[in-house]
Amino acid sequence: MLGGNPQKDRFGFRYWQEPGSFAEYYKTGDLGRWLGFLACLIKASFTIAGPDYVSMAAGETENPRKVLPKAYNGVFYRLTSFFVLGALCVGILVPYNDPTMVNAFEKDLPGAAASPYVIAMDRLGIPVLPHIVNAMVLGAAFSAGNSYVYCASRCLYGLALDNKAPRIFRKCTKNGVPIYCVGLVLLIALLAFLQVSNSASVVLNWFINLVGHPINYLEASG
Repeated sequence: MLGGNPQKDRFGFRYWQEPGSFAEYYKTGDLGRWLGFLACLIKASFTIAGPDYVSMAAGETENPRKVLPKAYNGVFYRLTSFFVLGALCVGILVPYNDPTMVNAFEKDLPGAAASPYVIAMDRLGIPVLPHIVNAMVLGAAFSAGNSYVYCASRCLYGLALDNKAPRIFRKCTKNGVPIYCVGLVLLIALLAFLQVSNSASVVLNWFINLVGHPINYLEASG
């Protein structure tokens, strides 16, 4: 922001002035910017949902009264650092009408071509940075997938114990892993192959709308 980057460019909050900090959506003017904010809110809720899943580890944690509060604090600081501050930095580095990003969305380019994080790192002129960001995104995706498989399988196992799911899902291995629950959850992951007949961005938008709207409703009615 202050010119310490390799390009020696003191860009500051340039893109918040032109083209602006809020993109118009469907409508023009203030209404369009408000609709754009609401559209982003749905996608934001999709990405940060799940901190409460930490509590699911209580049944398999030694001394949960001591461990879980520390885990919750860690989740809060990570969300603040990686999501909120990360989104703020990208909003400063990349305008919403950036030609590279717009072209990637319009042509449904594969991979992280439309990622503002990759575009931001690429514009700084350090060749290795985009590859580091791609590696971090891949690691985060694997970690998220691992966490959701754990949480979904434990939820299904709990339903089976309460007689709200078939009894077969009660069966566990010698190590206490609900094997049939894990297997069913992994089968659901095959929905990712929907992108074979449709673009990845379209399929991702389906999932975001499917999950984001209920999350917002539950949080609002909370």
